[in-house]
Amino acid sequence: MVRAVSDLRRGSGMLSYWACAPMAKSAKDGGEDRKHDRTGKGRSRESWQDDFDTRLDRARSRWSPETPQDGKARGTAMGTAFRIASELIAGLLVGGFIGWQLDKWLETSPVFLLIFFMLGAAAGIWNVIRTALQMQAEAQKSAAKKEPGSKGENG
Repeated sequence: MVRAVSDLRRGSGMLSYWACAPMAKSAKDGGEDRKHDRTGKGRSRESWQDDFDTRLDRARSRWSPETPQDGKARGTAMGTAFRIASELIAGLLVGGFIGWQLDKWLETSPVFLLIFFMLGAAAGIWNVIRTALQMQAEAQKSAAKKEPGSKGENG
């Protein structure tokens, strides 16, 4: 790349050659040998383009887009994460609000605020644990259904 930039500065016109030149043989995948002569002669622009299109199609076929099933699973997981976070925050806010109102009504220092804030935190954490246990049970059920010879199939 450094040579291409320096050639461009000198005005040799070699940048187009360097931009179109295929890469050397790939160590992975046992790729085809794409060596070329340094002069750029012997191959037309169309053959370079065809070679590039072939390699691009091959690369695109290896990286297929995700299936709709994967997108659905990702959406379900994201929805569950937002549900867990909102339950935890809601527990803290409701507990804190109740404690603040009790302190205001009974004209006490922030005793009830602290007590109910802790109770709200405990309720939020309990909801998180309960949701995680539900998710684990659902994952075990789906794994048992996929497994051949599981209890669901044999009795």
